[in-house]
Amino acid sequence: MLELPFFDDFSYIDTTPDAKRWVAHGTTLCYDLPKNPPSTGAMLLDALDSNGVFYSNARYGTTTAADTVESQPINLDYPGEKSIWLSFYYQRGGYGDRPEKGDSLVLDFYSPPEQKWQSVKLYEGGNSAPFQQEMINITDDKFLRKGFRFRFRNYISLGSSLAPDLVSNCDHWLIDYVSLDINRHQGDTVYKDVSLTNTPIIKIGDYQEVPWRHYINSNIREKVNYTIHYRNNDNRARLLDSINLYLTHDGTTDKYALGTFNMPSYMDFDNHNDDFAYTFKSQYDTIANYDVKVRLVSDATANDFPDNNEITVRKTFSNCYALDDGSAEAAYGLHGEGSDGAMIAVKFNTYIPDKMHGVYMYFCPVYHNQQADNFDLKVWACENGLPISEIATKANVEVPKDSTGKFIYIPFEYPVEVSDTFFVGWQKNETSIIAVGFDRNTSTPNHKYFNIGGDWKQSKELGQIMIRPVFGDVKTATSELLPKHQLTSKKLKIYPNPATDY
Repeated sequence: MLELPFFDDFSYIDTTPDAKRWVAHGTTLCYDLPKNPPSTGAMLLDALDSNGVFYSNARYGTTTAADTVESQPINLDYPGEKSIWLSFYYQRGGYGDRPEKGDSLVLDFYSPPEQKWQSVKLYEGGNSAPFQQEMINITDDKFLRKGFRFRFRNYISLGSSLAPDLVSNCDHWLIDYVSLDINRHQGDTVYKDVSLTNTPIIKIGDYQEVPWRHYINSNIREKVNYTIHYRNNDNRARLLDSINLYLTHDGTTDKYALGTFNMPSYMDFDNHNDDFAYTFKSQYDTIANYDVKVRLVSDATANDFPDNNEITVRKTFSNCYALDDGSAEAAYGLHGEGSDGAMIAVKFNTYIPDKMHGVYMYFCPVYHNQQADNFDLKVWACENGLPISEIATKANVEVPKDSTGKFIYIPFEYPVEVSDTFFVGWQKNETSIIAVGFDRNTSTPNHKYFNIGGDWKQSKELGQIMIRPVFGDVKTATSELLPKHQLTSKKLKIYPNPATDY
């Protein structure tokens, strides 16, 4: 049984909440879906079960129960105590789909003497908003017992049956900074904590990945850039003594101190550099593996949570160009009457002329697999900045409806020669959508184009379509690509990819 204090900010790297503190049923952890969270990582409640498929009780036009996560039993045997408070932050939607009116997040308490749950608070769906903090005083004697528990549940509603192919993962609720302790009060809302709030981003130009052979054999390399997100959660200014960036490869670590900063209270910060003088290296000819670690050093007090001051991500340069970061916050596609025959294209610039063997595409789950059955995979050359000249087609590619929520490798019958600027994408064969992953929090523009009725237009939607051209032989045992760059901790885990919207 757990003793007070109980605290979790989900900054550890895992797929599900810590089993020592939580019992999760469908609830997962996510790292790119929260928008300006208190610290990196949050707990996600959505429309998918623990297998990544829609709950079997989900129906059109009906609100139904979905995820549940409950605390392990906690000792609250403090009879008559009035200073025990539960607090947490919650957010509707984040970078994903906001819960609509009728959707809800429910907080329940468990009464050990009655051996039953009681609903304490209900949060209605509504407009997307920043994280909000809730404070709840626990004073009822039936809860102040050994074996007390609390839990979160969400209720979802699916879209209209008139457009079944548009029903992808939806109704996202995000929870962070859960704290239960004694000797608290209504105004005990301040955390004297400086924290990282997202995974570090390091790119070559616009690319999250480039084929390693292209990188080492090209005389023209785009500049390396990085972005690090962090926050001062305190109600007073704090001194960030340093941000340290560590790049580890082949047993060698390169360390960079990125400066000292004064941080006003309750502020989010981005440490960004578009001209980072760094050359990636590898002892291998076809692949480079990097551990990218960021560590904050601040004028920490005893209340600063050290776990959210450091994070490490695994970055690999192998055989593809990637504009996306590997996590889908939404789905992208064209839908409805007149969209059959429509095309979507993503622009890439190859560092060296080479033969493209196929593409990785990320397919999102759609309720009852109502997305289109097949599509034509296409490659275009660039004319006047647009994908005018078609140079390759693979017709009638089957949509992998039983293998969604991850990247799937699709090979061409014959390698396709490309150079300079080229486009990859697809043409629809029916009106239903091809629900391809959309990385909403990577907002490099000017790479997405669509064609309905014969004219190519640039998409203004911020984010990246998750399609990756592949060069060289694919020598993996399966046709699937890991869904996200790996994050490292005591255990190596791959974290999930919630998706919604179009």
